[in-house]
Amino acid sequence: MHVICIVNMWALSFTAFDHVPLTLGLYCPLILTMLCGSQAISWLKLGAGTPEDGVAEIALVRAGRFSGFITLALSAWALALFPFGDGYAQSHIIFFMAITIIGSVSCLTHLLPAAIVVGLATNAVFFAFLVPTGNIVFLTMALNVVLVSGAFLLILVGNYREFTSQVEAQLRTEALGRENQRLANIDSLTHLPNRRSFFARLTAECASASSRQSRLAVAMLDLDGFKAVNDLYGHATGDSLLVEVGRRLERACPGDAFLARLGGDEYAIIVANAEEAGLLNLGERICEEIAAPYVLDGISVLISASVGFAVYPDHAAAPDLVFEYADYALYEAKRNRTGRPVLFCREHSFAILRNASIEQALRDADLRSEIAVAFQPIIDLETGRVAAFEALSRWESRELGEVSPAQFIPIAEKAGLVSELTRHLLEQSLCAAQQWPEPLRLSFNLSPKDLCSAGGALRLASIVLKSGFDPRRVDFEITETAMMHDFPHARQAVEALKALGCGISLDDFGTGYSSLTQLQTLPITKLKIDRCFVADLQERTTGYKIVKSMLSLAREMGIDCIVEGVETEDELRTLRQLGCRLVQGFHMSKPLDQDAARRYVETVLIEPGRLSA
Repeated sequence: MHVICIVNMWALSFTAFDHVPLTLGLYCPLILTMLCGSQAISWLKLGAGTPEDGVAEIALVRAGRFSGFITLALSAWALALFPFGDGYAQSHIIFFMAITIIGSVSCLTHLLPAAIVVGLATNAVFFAFLVPTGNIVFLTMALNVVLVSGAFLLILVGNYREFTSQVEAQLRTEALGRENQRLANIDSLTHLPNRRSFFARLTAECASASSRQSRLAVAMLDLDGFKAVNDLYGHATGDSLLVEVGRRLERACPGDAFLARLGGDEYAIIVANAEEAGLLNLGERICEEIAAPYVLDGISVLISASVGFAVYPDHAAAPDLVFEYADYALYEAKRNRTGRPVLFCREHSFAILRNASIEQALRDADLRSEIAVAFQPIIDLETGRVAAFEALSRWESRELGEVSPAQFIPIAEKAGLVSELTRHLLEQSLCAAQQWPEPLRLSFNLSPKDLCSAGGALRLASIVLKSGFDPRRVDFEITETAMMHDFPHARQAVEALKALGCGISLDDFGTGYSSLTQLQTLPITKLKIDRCFVADLQERTTGYKIVKSMLSLAREMGIDCIVEGVETEDELRTLRQLGCRLVQGFHMSKPLDQDAARRYVETVLIEPGRLSA
């Protein structure tokens, strides 16, 4: 528009220069050219980048005002030349006015208010000036210009509406896209960043740390006891708990930390401070915050949290590896330091390599020839005889040698191999138990996968029935952790095994998160008290009271109670005083092979105060 005005103005000035005053022929065009030029330069600068919305809006408002001003100024200058020229010069002025009006209006297509102001104002001035001349040619030209510019304005109005509707549709689409992008990266329950957002941020932060040669830490957090809350009080209470945990984590984390919920009861944090002391202090603060009591819908809830840390690039030089190592540190925290933070270390690196080699050896193993069963007796203190044997797995690997079940069983569970292990071990155990005299019982441990997998109970029942061993002499041991893994499915499996006639022992009682409400809904026939309550029983008042209460609970429920991990004569004597009947531990016997177990039944008698054979 500015170029059109300048070119038209100097063309008119050139034809009128000989017969008009110097002020109108030269100075006025120079001033108007400077105004148009300065405005054109400012627009070029603004268009060099992407202005902010506020800046662009102000520029458009100023442009509209300037357009009206400069068009009126040009019209006034042109009409000031009218008295000085002949008919040809005056016709040139009318032509100048016409193309300036139409050119300016067309350049203001996307600034419709300014286009309307320019068109109406200049046409009004133009027509009002020419009417008094009485020249029919000028009047006809003026009317023609008014009609053409009016029609042009109508076309511009239609185009402007279509343009604005397209812009609004695009803005709505972009806003919807931004909202969808936000929702795709936000956890709908806690409104924290989700798993997708976390990994995108972790990749970016690791790249930034690498370029700055700095360090960052990843924290993995898992709630201890959440599954029990969810099963006992319902998913609504569980969801409220997850939301409150998210709020507490936001309070506990430093301002520059990135907190996300990965799913379930698992959270992750990216921390800029990667100093060991600072990380452990943060972990302790988080654990204390999470462990404080919750009141949800009038229900008081207690849980804890375990935290694992890994540092980039000290422990791992790739985002996925630092996450994996933080997850392993979390696993170690849950296994050995529940409710406490653990920082990844060199020993964990060796353990990961060892676990990987064990998993690979398990996959390559001939389980029938390499996996064996040992039997540890459970003694009835009233008769002094063996009441049952607990089957324990043993693995002599061709590649690794003897591997502890404490190592390979968890790995088999994570690798999805435990069901196959269970099948082989149960078949061997039942085959050995065929040699035992009645009513000696077989106690066999089940993993969470055995209970919660589809058809797991049916496979176990089929193995028992095919063996020919009386199902009423089989006790399946389950842990509280197994029940909490998927309580509804686990309960169905337990009830199916109980219907077959098998006994159900709740192992490691008191160390998990089951409630008495859940305990009474299960067809439990035995409780097994963990070794942690028995160690130095005669010296620890708290342990003594806990064991006494558990024995009393079992009697009130009308079920048997087995105390495992008995390793000293003093512990055995104290248990007798408490009225304990069934015991198991190294003080009586270590695990035995099949032949030694059969001889043990025939030769060992436990009498009050001594062990005789």
